[in-house]
Amino acid sequence: MKLMLVHFFVMVSITHAAYSGAWDVLVVQNYRTKPYSEVIRGFKAASSTRLSEMVLSEMNSAEALREIRRRSPDLILAIGADSLITVRKINDIPIIYCMVLSPENILGDDRNITGISMNIPPEKYLSTLVKALPRLKRIGLVYNPRKTGAIVEKALNAAERMGIRITALKAERAKDLPHRLESLPDGLDAYWMLPDSTFTAPEAVEALIFYSMRSRVPIFTFSEKYLRMGAFMSLDLDAYELGKQSGEIAEKVRAGTGIAAIPRTDADRAIPTINRTVAAKLGIVLNTSSLKKFRFLNKE
Repeated sequence: MKLMLVHFFVMVSITHAAYSGAWDVLVVQNYRTKPYSEVIRGFKAASSTRLSEMVLSEMNSAEALREIRRRSPDLILAIGADSLITVRKINDIPIIYCMVLSPENILGDDRNITGISMNIPPEKYLSTLVKALPRLKRIGLVYNPRKTGAIVEKALNAAERMGIRITALKAERAKDLPHRLESLPDGLDAYWMLPDSTFTAPEAVEALIFYSMRSRVPIFTFSEKYLRMGAFMSLDLDAYELGKQSGEIAEKVRAGTGIAAIPRTDADRAIPTINRTVAAKLGIVLNTSSLKKFRFLNKE
Protein backbone atom coordinates (compact mmCIF):
# COMPACT_ATOMS: atom_id res chain seq x y z
CA MET A 1 0.00 0.00 0.00
CA LYS A 2 2.83 2.39 0.91
CA LEU A 3 4.60 1.53 -2.35
CA MET A 4 1.44 2.41 -4.31
CA LEU A 5 1.13 5.74 -2.49
CA VAL A 6 4.78 6.58 -3.18
CA HIS A 7 4.27 5.74 -6.86
CA PHE A 8 1.15 7.92 -6.97
CA PHE A 9 2.89 10.96 -5.47
CA VAL A 10 5.88 10.52 -7.78
CA MET A 11 3.58 10.54 -10.82
CA VAL A 12 1.74 13.63 -9.53
CA SER A 13 5.06 15.39 -8.97
CA ILE A 14 6.25 14.56 -12.50
CA THR A 15 2.99 15.79 -14.01
CA HIS A 16 3.11 19.00 -11.98
CA ALA A 17 6.74 19.61 -12.95
CA ALA A 18 5.95 19.12 -16.62
CA TYR A 19 3.06 21.56 -16.39
CA SER A 20 4.78 24.20 -14.30
CA GLY A 21 8.10 24.04 -16.19
CA ALA A 22 9.03 25.99 -19.30
CA TRP A 23 6.74 25.34 -22.24
CA ASP A 24 7.88 26.77 -25.55
CA VAL A 25 5.52 28.45 -28.01
CA LEU A 26 6.79 29.55 -31.41
CA VAL A 27 4.91 32.53 -32.85
CA VAL A 28 4.89 32.37 -36.65
CA GLN A 29 3.83 35.56 -38.45
CA ASN A 30 4.24 36.68 -42.04
CA TYR A 31 5.46 40.15 -41.04
CA ARG A 32 5.60 42.45 -38.04
CA THR A 33 2.61 44.75 -37.64
CA LYS A 34 0.82 46.45 -34.77
CA PRO A 35 -2.27 44.16 -34.74
CA TYR A 36 -0.01 41.09 -34.63
CA SER A 37 1.99 42.66 -31.79
CA GLU A 38 -1.29 43.18 -29.93
CA VAL A 39 -2.15 39.51 -30.44
CA ILE A 40 1.20 38.51 -28.94
CA ARG A 41 0.72 40.92 -26.03
CA GLY A 42 -2.72 39.44 -25.31
CA PHE A 43 -1.37 35.90 -25.60
CA LYS A 44 1.31 36.67 -23.00
CA ALA A 45 -1.33 38.08 -20.65
CA ALA A 46 -3.31 34.82 -20.73
CA SER A 47 -0.52 32.27 -20.90
CA SER A 48 2.65 31.77 -18.89
CA THR A 49 4.38 29.92 -21.73
CA ARG A 50 7.75 30.99 -23.12
CA LEU A 51 7.46 32.70 -26.52
CA SER A 52 9.86 33.08 -29.42
CA GLU A 53 9.02 34.59 -32.80
CA MET A 54 9.58 33.80 -36.49
CA VAL A 55 8.84 36.19 -39.37
CA LEU A 56 8.11 34.38 -42.63
CA SER A 57 8.82 37.37 -44.87
CA GLU A 58 12.47 37.07 -43.82
CA MET A 59 12.84 33.54 -45.26
CA ASN A 60 11.28 31.16 -47.77
CA SER A 61 8.79 28.43 -46.86
CA ALA A 62 11.30 25.58 -46.91
CA GLU A 63 13.72 27.49 -44.66
CA ALA A 64 10.87 28.30 -42.27
CA LEU A 65 9.84 24.65 -41.96
CA ARG A 66 13.44 23.56 -41.35
CA GLU A 67 13.81 26.23 -38.65
CA ILE A 68 10.57 25.16 -36.96
CA ARG A 69 11.80 21.57 -36.94
CA ARG A 70 15.13 22.69 -35.48
CA ARG A 71 13.46 24.65 -32.68
CA SER A 72 10.92 21.88 -32.02
CA PRO A 73 8.48 24.00 -29.96
CA ASP A 74 5.76 22.53 -27.78
CA LEU A 75 3.15 24.56 -29.66
CA ILE A 76 2.95 26.88 -32.68
CA LEU A 77 0.87 30.08 -32.71
CA ALA A 78 0.22 30.94 -36.38
CA ILE A 79 -0.86 34.56 -36.86
CA GLY A 80 -2.42 35.27 -40.24
CA ALA A 81 -3.48 33.15 -43.21
CA ASP A 82 -0.02 32.97 -44.81
CA SER A 83 1.46 31.63 -41.60
CA LEU A 84 -1.28 29.02 -41.28
CA ILE A 85 -0.75 27.88 -44.88
CA THR A 86 2.95 27.37 -44.14
CA VAL A 87 2.76 25.63 -40.77
CA ARG A 88 -0.15 23.30 -41.58
CA LYS A 89 2.47 21.13 -43.35
CA ILE A 90 3.61 20.17 -39.85
CA ASN A 91 1.35 17.49 -38.38
CA ASP A 92 3.17 16.46 -35.19
CA ILE A 93 3.16 19.76 -33.26
CA PRO A 94 -0.04 21.36 -31.88
CA ILE A 95 -0.97 24.51 -33.80
CA ILE A 96 -3.27 27.39 -32.80
CA TYR A 97 -4.16 29.94 -35.48
CA CYS A 98 -5.64 33.42 -35.21
CA MET A 99 -6.13 36.52 -37.39
CA VAL A 100 -7.36 34.26 -40.22
CA LEU A 101 -10.52 35.41 -41.95
CA SER A 102 -11.71 32.11 -43.50
CA PRO A 103 -9.70 29.19 -42.08
CA GLU A 104 -12.19 26.73 -43.57
CA ASN A 105 -10.78 27.66 -46.99
CA ILE A 106 -7.32 26.57 -45.85
CA LEU A 107 -7.84 23.66 -43.50
CA GLY A 108 -9.25 20.20 -43.86
CA ASP A 109 -9.42 17.58 -41.15
CA ASP A 110 -6.11 18.61 -39.58
CA ARG A 111 -6.14 16.88 -36.20
CA ASN A 112 -3.30 18.96 -34.73
CA ILE A 113 -4.79 22.38 -35.53
CA THR A 114 -7.37 24.52 -33.80
CA GLY A 115 -7.83 28.24 -33.44
CA ILE A 116 -9.90 31.39 -33.75
CA SER A 117 -11.04 32.98 -36.98
CA MET A 118 -11.34 36.73 -37.51
CA ASN A 119 -15.05 36.25 -38.00
CA ILE A 120 -17.23 37.72 -35.30
CA PRO A 121 -20.39 35.61 -34.79
CA PRO A 122 -23.34 37.08 -36.73
CA GLU A 123 -25.46 37.09 -33.56
CA LYS A 124 -22.96 39.47 -31.97
CA TYR A 125 -22.97 41.74 -35.01
CA LEU A 126 -26.76 41.87 -35.07
CA SER A 127 -27.32 42.25 -31.33
CA THR A 128 -24.78 45.10 -31.26
CA LEU A 129 -26.46 46.85 -34.18
CA VAL A 130 -29.87 46.52 -32.51
CA LYS A 131 -28.52 48.40 -29.48
CA ALA A 132 -27.78 51.37 -31.72
CA LEU A 133 -30.86 50.96 -33.93
CA PRO A 134 -33.59 49.45 -31.71
CA ARG A 135 -36.17 49.48 -34.53
CA LEU A 136 -33.93 47.46 -36.85
CA LYS A 137 -35.94 44.99 -38.93
CA ARG A 138 -34.53 45.04 -42.48
CA ILE A 139 -30.90 44.80 -43.60
CA GLY A 140 -29.38 44.72 -47.07
CA LEU A 141 -25.99 43.46 -48.19
CA VAL A 142 -24.04 42.51 -51.32
CA TYR A 143 -21.52 39.67 -51.15
CA ASN A 144 -19.24 37.45 -53.21
CA PRO A 145 -20.39 33.86 -52.51
CA ARG A 146 -16.88 32.52 -53.14
CA LYS A 147 -15.44 34.67 -50.34
CA THR A 148 -18.18 35.29 -47.79
CA GLY A 149 -20.89 32.79 -48.69
CA ALA A 150 -20.41 30.87 -45.43
CA ILE A 151 -20.62 34.08 -43.39
CA VAL A 152 -23.84 35.13 -45.13
CA GLU A 153 -25.43 31.73 -44.56
CA LYS A 154 -24.77 32.02 -40.82
CA ALA A 155 -26.00 35.62 -40.84
CA LEU A 156 -29.28 34.67 -42.51
CA ASN A 157 -29.91 31.97 -39.92
CA ALA A 158 -29.05 34.29 -37.02
CA ALA A 159 -31.23 37.08 -38.40
CA GLU A 160 -34.21 34.77 -38.80
CA ARG A 161 -33.95 33.73 -35.16
CA MET A 162 -33.91 37.41 -34.16
CA GLY A 163 -36.84 38.42 -36.33
CA ILE A 164 -34.66 40.42 -38.75
CA ARG A 165 -34.94 40.14 -42.52
CA ILE A 166 -31.76 40.25 -44.61
CA THR A 167 -31.81 40.88 -48.35
CA ALA A 168 -28.52 39.40 -49.61
CA LEU A 169 -27.55 39.95 -53.25
CA LYS A 170 -24.68 38.16 -54.98
CA ALA A 171 -21.94 39.81 -57.03
CA GLU A 172 -18.49 38.54 -57.98
CA ARG A 173 -16.87 41.77 -59.22
CA ALA A 174 -16.41 45.16 -57.60
CA LYS A 175 -17.73 46.90 -60.71
CA ASP A 176 -21.07 45.13 -60.23
CA LEU A 177 -21.60 46.68 -56.81
CA PRO A 178 -23.33 49.95 -57.87
CA HIS A 179 -25.90 48.04 -59.93
CA ARG A 180 -26.57 45.56 -57.12
CA LEU A 181 -26.99 48.40 -54.62
CA GLU A 182 -29.66 49.88 -56.87
CA SER A 183 -31.43 46.50 -56.79
CA LEU A 184 -31.77 46.52 -53.00
CA PRO A 185 -35.32 47.25 -51.77
CA ASP A 186 -36.36 50.63 -50.43
CA GLY A 187 -36.90 51.15 -46.71
CA LEU A 188 -33.86 49.29 -45.39
CA ASP A 189 -32.84 50.05 -41.81
CA ALA A 190 -29.14 49.31 -42.40
CA TYR A 191 -26.59 48.01 -44.89
CA TRP A 192 -24.16 45.37 -43.65
CA MET A 193 -20.67 45.76 -45.13
CA LEU A 194 -18.97 42.37 -44.80
CA PRO A 195 -15.19 41.70 -44.64
CA ASP A 196 -15.29 40.78 -48.33
CA SER A 197 -12.19 41.94 -50.22
CA THR A 198 -14.23 42.09 -53.44
CA PHE A 199 -15.91 45.26 -52.21
CA THR A 200 -13.27 47.00 -50.09
CA ALA A 201 -11.36 48.72 -52.92
CA PRO A 202 -11.65 52.54 -52.71
CA GLU A 203 -14.02 52.83 -55.68
CA ALA A 204 -16.34 50.18 -54.24
CA VAL A 205 -16.39 51.86 -50.82
CA GLU A 206 -17.06 55.21 -52.50
CA ALA A 207 -20.05 53.73 -54.31
CA LEU A 208 -21.34 52.28 -51.05
CA ILE A 209 -21.00 55.57 -49.16
CA PHE A 210 -22.80 57.40 -51.97
CA TYR A 211 -25.62 54.83 -51.78
CA SER A 212 -25.83 55.28 -48.00
CA MET A 213 -26.10 59.07 -48.12
CA ARG A 214 -28.53 59.12 -51.03
CA SER A 215 -30.79 56.40 -49.60
CA ARG A 216 -30.25 57.43 -45.95
CA VAL A 217 -29.33 53.86 -45.06
CA PRO A 218 -26.61 53.61 -42.36
CA ILE A 219 -23.67 51.35 -43.07
CA PHE A 220 -22.65 48.81 -40.45
CA THR A 221 -19.09 47.59 -41.07
CA PHE A 222 -16.24 45.53 -39.65
CA SER A 223 -13.51 48.16 -39.36
CA GLU A 224 -13.29 51.62 -37.86
CA LYS A 225 -11.37 52.87 -40.90
CA TYR A 226 -14.58 52.82 -42.92
CA LEU A 227 -16.24 55.07 -40.35
CA ARG A 228 -13.78 57.76 -41.36
CA MET A 229 -14.97 57.30 -44.94
CA GLY A 230 -18.67 57.67 -44.10
CA ALA A 231 -19.96 54.47 -42.47
CA PHE A 232 -22.23 54.78 -39.42
CA MET A 233 -21.01 52.03 -37.13
CA SER A 234 -18.31 49.36 -36.91
CA LEU A 235 -17.68 46.28 -34.82
CA ASP A 236 -13.91 45.89 -34.80
CA LEU A 237 -11.92 42.84 -33.92
CA ASP A 238 -9.89 43.43 -30.76
CA ALA A 239 -6.45 41.98 -31.52
CA TYR A 240 -5.36 42.03 -27.87
CA GLU A 241 -8.46 40.13 -26.77
CA LEU A 242 -7.99 37.70 -29.66
CA GLY A 243 -4.49 37.05 -28.35
CA LYS A 244 -5.90 36.40 -24.87
CA GLN A 245 -8.43 33.98 -26.33
CA SER A 246 -5.56 32.17 -28.09
CA GLY A 247 -3.56 32.11 -24.86
CA GLU A 248 -6.47 30.53 -23.02
CA ILE A 249 -6.54 27.75 -25.61
CA ALA A 250 -2.78 27.28 -25.24
CA GLU A 251 -3.18 26.83 -21.48
CA LYS A 252 -5.75 24.09 -22.10
CA VAL A 253 -3.32 22.28 -24.40
CA ARG A 254 -0.51 22.74 -21.91
CA ALA A 255 -2.68 21.25 -19.17
CA GLY A 256 -3.19 18.11 -21.23
CA THR A 257 -6.31 18.67 -23.34
CA GLY A 258 -5.84 17.16 -26.79
CA ILE A 259 -5.90 19.87 -29.42
CA ALA A 260 -8.31 17.83 -31.54
CA ALA A 261 -10.79 18.08 -28.65
CA ILE A 262 -10.77 21.90 -28.73
CA PRO A 263 -13.25 23.16 -31.36
CA ARG A 264 -12.25 25.80 -33.87
CA THR A 265 -14.17 28.94 -33.09
CA ASP A 266 -14.76 32.60 -33.95
CA ALA A 267 -13.57 35.72 -32.19
CA ASP A 268 -15.77 36.39 -29.16
CA ARG A 269 -14.70 39.93 -28.23
CA ALA A 270 -15.07 43.06 -30.33
CA ILE A 271 -15.25 46.86 -30.06
CA PRO A 272 -18.36 48.77 -31.26
CA THR A 273 -17.76 52.31 -32.53
CA ILE A 274 -20.19 54.92 -33.87
CA ASN A 275 -19.52 57.93 -36.11
CA ARG A 276 -21.65 60.65 -34.50
CA THR A 277 -21.33 62.96 -37.52
CA VAL A 278 -22.71 60.37 -39.90
CA ALA A 279 -25.50 59.52 -37.45
CA ALA A 280 -26.54 63.17 -37.38
CA LYS A 281 -26.45 63.43 -41.18
CA LEU A 282 -28.72 60.39 -41.46
CA GLY A 283 -31.10 61.67 -38.79
CA ILE A 284 -30.30 58.88 -36.34
CA VAL A 285 -30.99 59.80 -32.71
CA LEU A 286 -28.62 57.93 -30.41
CA ASN A 287 -29.73 56.76 -26.99
CA THR A 288 -26.36 57.15 -25.27
CA SER A 289 -27.62 55.59 -22.03
CA SER A 290 -27.86 52.22 -23.80
CA LEU A 291 -24.53 52.67 -25.59
CA LYS A 292 -22.23 52.96 -22.58
CA LYS A 293 -19.86 50.28 -23.89
CA PHE A 294 -19.59 51.91 -27.31
CA ARG A 295 -16.80 54.15 -28.52
CA PHE A 296 -17.54 57.28 -30.53
CA LEU A 297 -15.44 58.52 -33.39
CA ASN A 298 -16.18 62.19 -32.73
CA LYS A 299 -17.40 64.29 -29.83
CA GLU A 300 -20.95 65.43 -29.27
